[in-house]
Amino acid sequence: MNVILWLRYAVKTLRSGLKGFWVLLSCLTLGVAAIAVIGSLAKSIERGLSEQGQPLLGGDVEFSFNHREAAASELAFVKQQGPFSRIATLRAMATSGDRSTLVEIKAVDEAYPIYGAVTLEGDTAAAIIHANSDLPSVTVDPLLLGRLNLKTGDTLKIGTIALKVAGVITVEPDRISDGIVLGPRLMMSHATLQKTGLIQPGSLVTWRYRVKMANTELAAAKAVVEKANTDFPNAGWRVRARDNAASGAERFVERLGYFMTLVAIAALTIGGSGIANAVSAFVTARQNSIATLKCLGLKNRDVFGLFLTEVLLVGSFGILLAVALGAAAPAIMKAVAGNILPLPVSTGINGGPLAAAAILGFLILIGFAVLPLARIARVRGADLFRAQSSSTRGRFAWGWLATACVFILLAAGFVIAIDANPWLTTQFLGALAASFAVLAALAWGLLKLVAVLPKPRNILLRHALAEMHRPGSSSFSVILALGLGLSLFVTLALTDATISREIKSGIPEKAPAFFFLDVRNEELPTFRDAVKQEVGVAGVSNAPMLRGRVVAVKGVPAEKVTPKPGADWALRGDRGLTYAATLPPGSELVTGAWWAADYTGKPLVSLVDEIADGIGVAVGDKITVNVLGREIEAEVANLRRVNWRSMGINFVMVFSPNTLEAAPHAHVVTVEMTGGDEAGLLNRMAIAFPSVTAVRVKEALEIVSTLLGQMLSAVRGANALTLLTGVLVLAGALAAGLSNRSYEAVVLKTYGATRRQLLTAFAIEYGVLGLVAALFGVVTGSLGAWYLARFILEMPFTFSWGTALMTALIAMVITIGAGLLVTVRALNVKPSFYLRNE
Repeated sequence: MNVILWLRYAVKTLRSGLKGFWVLLSCLTLGVAAIAVIGSLAKSIERGLSEQGQPLLGGDVEFSFNHREAAASELAFVKQQGPFSRIATLRAMATSGDRSTLVEIKAVDEAYPIYGAVTLEGDTAAAIIHANSDLPSVTVDPLLLGRLNLKTGDTLKIGTIALKVAGVITVEPDRISDGIVLGPRLMMSHATLQKTGLIQPGSLVTWRYRVKMANTELAAAKAVVEKANTDFPNAGWRVRARDNAASGAERFVERLGYFMTLVAIAALTIGGSGIANAVSAFVTARQNSIATLKCLGLKNRDVFGLFLTEVLLVGSFGILLAVALGAAAPAIMKAVAGNILPLPVSTGINGGPLAAAAILGFLILIGFAVLPLARIARVRGADLFRAQSSSTRGRFAWGWLATACVFILLAAGFVIAIDANPWLTTQFLGALAASFAVLAALAWGLLKLVAVLPKPRNILLRHALAEMHRPGSSSFSVILALGLGLSLFVTLALTDATISREIKSGIPEKAPAFFFLDVRNEELPTFRDAVKQEVGVAGVSNAPMLRGRVVAVKGVPAEKVTPKPGADWALRGDRGLTYAATLPPGSELVTGAWWAADYTGKPLVSLVDEIADGIGVAVGDKITVNVLGREIEAEVANLRRVNWRSMGINFVMVFSPNTLEAAPHAHVVTVEMTGGDEAGLLNRMAIAFPSVTAVRVKEALEIVSTLLGQMLSAVRGANALTLLTGVLVLAGALAAGLSNRSYEAVVLKTYGATRRQLLTAFAIEYGVLGLVAALFGVVTGSLGAWYLARFILEMPFTFSWGTALMTALIAMVITIGAGLLVTVRALNVKPSFYLRNE
């Protein structure tokens, strides 16, 4: 192999520019850049969370308890690890005049924060929350000032006392470690928290102890976590190191990045069709050059090497450009959205994702370029003296087919090997390959059908149908390119519609207006009576509520259980628990029997069926939970199905009353309203029952809707990517047939065809091709969206006729528009060039 000769020829040829390579360059750069940018950003956020784990968590290690503070032995263990800060977090109602709102209270000691710094407006010292004064001071999120119409120096009421707003928080370094918050932050001292009267037995308070270790190595922090869980197996605490500071945010980034990466891989694969079409057009345009080289004595191997080297050089340029975009993406993201992005972004270069994107780009490039380049072998030196209509099309040798398949399979294997979820990725790639095969069969069958149909009398229609199946027609490539792109487009568009509908229908017709938390046992009757007297209240329900954590399933520690996708959250962190003598409303018994109302035997528990299936539990199995530091092993008595969309009071785990009723706890109360003044009710309840926390359902759903809306933005960005890729691939397919179109237009015009007649015939041809591609895209895209909704998002699937019709319209407009653009170029060709050679 004369590689030096190949390289010299390719470099000299490319000095004249990239004419003929723009579609290849665009498809490859777009697909590889999408993979590189997504992978690089995800890795940068992951690294940012790791590098800034100490200020994000607020320590090297955190010990957290629900409902209670650390016992003496537990506190002694915490002190052994180094200096620490004690923090309490809970939700409460803040009132001022006739306004009230939910707030997230954080009570801190003077050691807080041991990493990072709290910043207040006007450079006010954060120590003001510990200042001694007749009126205790608090610092607040600026959002709270707007909700209660306050300013610095004003007072508000929390629990049973009045507090002075002494400062406004601008930076809270450990905010992200608290997860989703439903209200603005309000920070106070522990002494102030005790005066509020909010700390009662059963109150939903989380106590956190954050340690600053002398040895700041991550391995040392992880060793402390392991030792804490080993030495105190029944503590019921949650211990985490700084690498787990924002596990919820990290999981969200990981899943969103995975979804976007799959879309980018699909776009690159679809772009492979554009690469094939571009290389095919390149070979056709260079047919005379190829014949000349063979006349000069070059063998097929050398000519193939020359043109392969040229394609690889252009592809390398596109891949380098894409990798450069991926490398710059974190810095650009930080510069553009660093102040509003809630996650830390590290600006270093992430070699792993960039290398993976480059390798995948080269495999796709070679896999899709081999077969079009193989047509070089069919060009002979004698073709220099033959008519324009000579063609290099035909069946490929098995060796070339095998080579292309090997590179495409290597690309698929590479994606599966580096992916965190290989089984799901395999399913995705299998569905993509199946769609490709089905669409190819559909295109082949359609062209065969058109070829045997009776010839229409209308001359324009007859010509349009004949153009679809003539030798050298680009119809097959057009259907394949556009059909795959539209399939992905419809999948994402219908997924968008499904999520949007879920957001809009998130509040059922009879949903409660409020959830009231921390209603103590002794004030429950008075509270219920007070709520029932309010105008517009249609129903009041209540249930006891505790917090607990699953520590073992069938005797196996929870951390060693491998749940099915979608059920892992049940074993992660703390869960709401309750007990009930009768089957809760909104539940339907599936398996087993409910216990008697006066049951007094061994502890029993009822589980939601989908969670039980996800963690591998059946009736009769044992599950162990830790409640207030005490481990309780309960037998699964029954499984039930829950209508979560009713938004009534329901829990994953419901225990028999004798299991939990003696433990300190409070109640959750739901209030349904058919009218009346919700804001007034909220304010009156907050004043009359200062220790009770109210969550307004509409406000909570707005927070969730905002998060889903951010996810939708990513889906819509992916949709734009697929549409752009489809257009580029279509352009490549049509460009490949431009030479034949030009020759054909010259001949037909010579025989008297008018420009209008030719445009009409071509519009009919491309309209039929676009419609076929659209029908395939709607069917396969709908199946893909159904699968995503049913098994990934776990939402009811929504089919949108508007999306289907829009897809068909987009397909026909794009196809006809692009086709006519190529046709106009062909019609503008001067006939003298072709006629003189005939």
